[in-house]
Amino acid sequence: MPDGTVQTRDIGSEPARISEQRSYADVNLVRRTLAILECANRLKLITVGAISEDCGIPPSSVVRILETLCAEGYLTRISRRGGYSLTSKVKSLSAGFHSKSLIMEVLQPVVDGLTREYLWPFAVATLDTDAMVVQYSSIPLSPFAHVRSTLHKRGSLISRAHGLAYMAFCDRRERNLLMKLALERDFAEDRIVTSNYQWRKALRQTRKAGYATRLSNADPFTNSLAVPIAIAPGTVVATIGVTYFRKVAKPSQIARMLVSLKSEAAVAAETIRQRM
Repeated sequence: MPDGTVQTRDIGSEPARISEQRSYADVNLVRRTLAILECANRLKLITVGAISEDCGIPPSSVVRILETLCAEGYLTRISRRGGYSLTSKVKSLSAGFHSKSLIMEVLQPVVDGLTREYLWPFAVATLDTDAMVVQYSSIPLSPFAHVRSTLHKRGSLISRAHGLAYMAFCDRRERNLLMKLALERDFAEDRIVTSNYQWRKALRQTRKAGYATRLSNADPFTNSLAVPIAIAPGTVVATIGVTYFRKVAKPSQIARMLVSLKSEAAVAAETIRQRM
């Protein structure tokens, strides 16, 4: 529900809400139609009476909306007693919403909240073939941002915190495949790792600690920490991390940020798992 609105329990009888943040009223017919669609997706048997009772909309209005949805191809009428059935066209209503959208919907407010608390810039990254790509960053909110933007920046799977956090906690077979992809490309950041032993050691340390840290020779001035968003063992959907200046952030603050990162990651993973 948008901020600044007053929740109504009876969709059919109460007047349209007026948002404190805008100068126009909600369109009540749209609200009723969406409520009926949501209700139809919950019901085992879609009938006029069941929807009317659940949504608080008069049966005559329910019939008109259901018949319109049938005409548009979202529902089909079974029989007078059998009620209605959803068609595959309802899937088109969520065609533009995918797992990455869900991840950002859950994690963006988390990242912003962490920056408001600690001031340092936090970011969310997801895997894109052979690199971790920053999907969202709170740099605009941070007074301590080290660059103007990292949005859509591709980071190494081998030397960067987001990459190590992903690689350390993803499935072993996926890790081996990603490592082969990384070795096949010519990415300057990957050359920071001088041996397979060094990388494997970084992975072991990451798994033991529960978080990843950027390899020290990647950047002498800043450091990054990242944790995985794992919705199941071996299934990492994203990483969330923070970047700070090495000589500015105090060890006590870094420790607090790590606690917050791990806690928020666990909550976010559960939220994403329930909604996928």
